[in-house]
Amino acid sequence: MEGKEYQGRYRIGHHPDINRLKKHNAMSWVNVQKVISDAGGVADFDALTIAVKDHESGSENAPHPYQFIRYCINNGWLVRV
Repeated sequence: MEGKEYQGRYRIGHHPDINRLKKHNAMSWVNVQKVISDAGGVADFDALTIAVKDHESGSENAPHPYQFIRYCINNGWLVRV
């Protein structure tokens, strides 16, 4: 898998405005929150990717679930611990 620099454990940094997200992103963000909550506040990159395995990308350039997790990281929604 690409993105070894993203491997690690993450917690929620800040929450996006879910009302402003596209529906497919909002649905995946809810899954991310649940995985982190169920894991006690921190989850690893692979678990987060599995949580959004059914993510329906809005872009042909980002067809893989791990790309949504990287999107969350790059936006500061998820931060490495």
